[in-house]
Amino acid sequence: MSVKGVLEHEGKLLLRRNQREEFELPGGRLEPGDASLEQRLITEFREESGIRIEVLAQREPWLYEVGGGSVLIVPFLCRALEVPEVLTDEDGGTLHWLRPEEAEASDMPQGYRDTIRGAVPHRSASAPSGEYFRIIPNYVEPKYRARVRVRRDGTELLNDFLPRHSAPREFMRDRLGGIAEDSLTFEPVDFDRRRETIILNYSLRGE
Repeated sequence: MSVKGVLEHEGKLLLRRNQREEFELPGGRLEPGDASLEQRLITEFREESGIRIEVLAQREPWLYEVGGGSVLIVPFLCRALEVPEVLTDEDGGTLHWLRPEEAEASDMPQGYRDTIRGAVPHRSASAPSGEYFRIIPNYVEPKYRARVRVRRDGTELLNDFLPRHSAPREFMRDRLGGIAEDSLTFEPVDFDRRRETIILNYSLRGE
């Protein structure tokens, strides 16, 4: 799982150009002991760009496939509290301020474009770069999991773990019988720190 932030400042969006020569939203993977998703994102922005942010709202998670692996992207809308004159990316990429129309036209996975626009996100895929690996001494990859919970009129219709390589909306359509895309509404996620689990909450409009 990776938390990402949509940050617009003075009419421009902050984007990171990675080792695959693609643009992406800044952020990073959840770490062991994180108190909240928001705090992880605040820390990632501070460490990787020097920008101090405030997290304003969640946006809908989506599945990102890179090579043979997959990452659940958990995005947020942010606001800048303090922006240094010089930005430095410690993870091997470069940081750029782009106007929204430049970001839309850039080489960027569709899921990020959807997130920036506030649209329903699509599963996206990229080839692995195979060029850059950051070695962190004694680092242990946390085994975070995601549950998908769907309710309609207060009744729980689905509450189950999201299988690996499954996109949340595809999983819900499979389990709930081909529900209409516009009948689902994303609700804020819950973070169960002790069980290293996040719960993706959705409401299904009654018929």
